[in-house]
Amino acid sequence: MSDASKDYFARQGDGEADPSFPPVFTSADEVPFVELGEGIRFKPVFGRNILFNYVYFEPNTVAPMHQHPEEQIGTMLVGEYEFEMNGEKRMIRPGDVYVVPPHVPHSARTYDKGCVALDIFSPPRSGFREMLDAVQQSQRDEQAEGR
Repeated sequence: MSDASKDYFARQGDGEADPSFPPVFTSADEVPFVELGEGIRFKPVFGRNILFNYVYFEPNTVAPMHQHPEEQIGTMLVGEYEFEMNGEKRMIRPGDVYVVPPHVPHSARTYDKGCVALDIFSPPRSGFREMLDAVQQSQRDEQAEGR
């Protein structure tokens, strides 16, 4: 291992883990879907300062032009969509990556194929945690009622 590699993997800092923020193992199957709009669902996984979000688009679906204060980086996992950012359009296919700085207008559109993208936000998108909490509460209520 090179000296640079050793430095990279060296223990950093003298701090201790924060017990209010425990490590978690999970899978995409365990994360509930949150309906964002017609034909768009997502599965958000939260850290304290970052959001990892699986985004599922049905065929012929549009995510309208929007912007937000959070930084966003995404990649296509399966399928494709047309992504517009700051007036430029590109077809995004598996392995393609896009970087959306804060406040840059962007949108996405699928055609005949659906897709699964992975978006990462820092800090986490405002409102996403509340949407996930509402879905989880609804699931708990249904279980309590025996549905």
